[in-house]
Amino acid sequence: MTGGLGVVDRRRMSRNGMRALSSAEGTVLFDRALAGGEALVVPARLDLPALRARARAEGGVAPFLSRLVRVPQRAMADNALSEVPELGHRLSGLDSGEREGFLLDLVRSQVAGVLGHQGGEGIEPERAFKDLGFDSLTAVELRNRLNQATGLRLPATLVFDHPTPLALTELLHTELLPEHDQEIPLVLEELDRLEAALAAGITDDDVQDTVRTRLQGLLWRLSDGPTSAAVDVTNGRAFDPTTDEEMFDLIDKELGTS
Repeated sequence: MTGGLGVVDRRRMSRNGMRALSSAEGTVLFDRALAGGEALVVPARLDLPALRARARAEGGVAPFLSRLVRVPQRAMADNALSEVPELGHRLSGLDSGEREGFLLDLVRSQVAGVLGHQGGEGIEPERAFKDLGFDSLTAVELRNRLNQATGLRLPATLVFDHPTPLALTELLHTELLPEHDQEIPLVLEELDRLEAALAAGITDDDVQDTVRTRLQGLLWRLSDGPTSAAVDVTNGRAFDPTTDEEMFDLIDKELGTS
């Protein structure tokens, strides 16, 4: 069984607080386990300092190790505090492209950590995890790392449901930024597209009239009717939307027809 262990497997075992056994040691322990009559025996060489360090970082250890590695209650409590609000707040201050880049870098760095690489720069965003060398054990380790980094509770099937770093990034974006938090950036992106279309100019008079009417209706709704002041985006001054001349002048400027 140990003949198939590669560098990645050995590094994972070391991070998990397990030291290697030689083939001779493994054989002796196997024979003793068979002769002992116990229903369940786990022959292992534990690296307790590594286990304690991991327990402090992650706020706990596997239940069967809890009697060997004690975790201070403060560490467990601190780890239980979700990091989602802080991370979500940081993401909300970025534009769409910056958010995707930030989360992709996060995913790639965690993937690199699981695979034992120095950094995530060499992790191709659209390359399948299977092709990167992931198996069921490394998939679970990546899930655990991302849970720790984001405060989320991601499923054990994470890597199989989202088979590339890019697909995983899209999931994190959805989980960390609920739909209502994305509403304003999406609206602004739509306005950018509308502005670009208007800048191209409209030559048909009937189409211009239709656009004016619809834009006027939108502005009225956004300004809560004729009692609120709107802002002239061309120079930042306030104007009364009930004044048709000023409304049409603004729209004409946006259409490029004034």
